Amino acid sequence: MAEYDEGEYFVDSQDETEGRERYTEIRRVHTGATDEVEEEFLEEEEHVPAPRRERPRWLVWLKGIFTGDILVRKEVERVYTLMTILGVIFFASIATIFAMLNQDMRCNKLKKEVVLLKERAIRTSEACFHQTSHSAILQRLKERGIEIEDPNTQPIVLK
Repeated sequence: MAEYDEGEYFVDSQDETEGRERYTEIRRVHTGATDEVEEEFLEEEEHVPAPRRERPRWLVWLKGIFTGDILVRKEVERVYTLMTILGVIFFASIATIFAMLNQDMRCNKLKKEVVLLKERAIRTSEACFHQTSHSAILQRLKERGIEIEDPNTQPIVLK
């Protein structure tokens, strides 16, 4: 039954039993059914499930997550695409990190080799200098038995 209050409509809720009785009475009047047929209709109506009560949306989502029903819902379908894209991005970033780590290790190894090669070059140049110095040459000549004297005057260099 509708009530009017300041331009708004309010509908009073009715008991299920009251609604069921009215429904069966109307049907009995239209069909001309007897009390026996009416009892059969009542038994059939008892097997009809009652209207479901609405649950809070967060509770439905939580239940869907735990039972796995959320995986097949239409609303979640676009999330699969986003999760796939995020997965690819994460995989690419991890692959990049490992590649950069490999390059860094290789660079450090090459730097150590460069340091060793520089030290070796310094030692080789020192050895070459000692081998070709004036005193080293004179000493070798004396070992061979060759007598050479150094000049007493400064040599003149012509340009």
